[in-house]
Amino acid sequence: MTTDDFILNEYKARQLWERREYVDAIEHTRSAAETAAARSDEAGWWRMTYLLAECQRELGLIDECVKTTKLLSDHRLTLEDPELAAKAKALRSAGLRSLGQLPEALKVAREAALEFPETGHGSRGKHEAQQVLVAVLAETGNLEDAWREAQTLASMVDDATEPEKAGKSYWVVGNVAFLSGRNEVGAKYHDLAATRISPSNDVNLWAHFNKASAFMRLTANLVEPETLQCIERAEMAISVSKGTLQDELDIDVIRAHWRYLTGDIAEAKAQMDRTMMHANVMSPLSEGDARLLYARILHANGDTAAAVQEATSSVTMFDEVGSIVRADLARNFLSEIGAVSS
Repeated sequence: MTTDDFILNEYKARQLWERREYVDAIEHTRSAAETAAARSDEAGWWRMTYLLAECQRELGLIDECVKTTKLLSDHRLTLEDPELAAKAKALRSAGLRSLGQLPEALKVAREAALEFPETGHGSRGKHEAQQVLVAVLAETGNLEDAWREAQTLASMVDDATEPEKAGKSYWVVGNVAFLSGRNEVGAKYHDLAATRISPSNDVNLWAHFNKASAFMRLTANLVEPETLQCIERAEMAISVSKGTLQDELDIDVIRAHWRYLTGDIAEAKAQMDRTMMHANVMSPLSEGDARLLYARILHANGDTAAAVQEATSSVTMFDEVGSIVRADLARNFLSEIGAVSS
């Protein structure tokens, strides 16, 4: 193995990453990391292993991503460099959140944010750590803390901040605003994010942002042209970027939610009937969201018994993963229709 082997594989891996050819990129990141390890190039190994974790995340291989980021978090370089620690733990926390392991995700997110010195305020690592901390605080029901940290995150964005970094930050701030009932503020921050996240730079990120924005707007019952625009953008982007099955199912749920809120109950139910056939491949949070929406649609369609069953299942799922905000939404729905959650 030679230095040239490493340089060539790193170059190919980054080219493939830019083209969003993640499966092939993984092959070259592994080869580069092995070469770096064989010649005791710890910095090279770290860069390639981190890129490997990012590829795994993009492909929806979240279990593998979490394992890879654990390796990074425990590495000697990470323990010595707060910037690397923030990056590795932020990505690990995001993966744990996707898996529904929210208590552990919050613990790691706090570590990522606290381990980074104030001198790194404007760095990528600091932004990523703060974004993940805000997101997990909100998901676990710590909305007051989340909003305070979200305002800190917003203050970190200035004219020198890269557009994509600014867009991601505004996206997270908007999410917390929506979750805490500040719907106008949430829409404002998501509009700011939309001006900075470009499909020409990263169509996959653009797809996920529009999918998430549509979800938040629908949860806030905002039946507006902007909401439909988010749904249509997400549908188009997912079709172009060839998203994961999870992405496709999320889009189906969002479209069914729009149909439910606009009064097209029959078509919303037909769509959710099809979607729930694939519930076993959804992430815990996505499945809980889908079951709660399905419950609302079933109730609107006159099948209250089935609605209670689905909503009760969603409460159980949200409780198991520690998603207090979502569990409360499901319990409130059961209360509204005269049922009592277990």
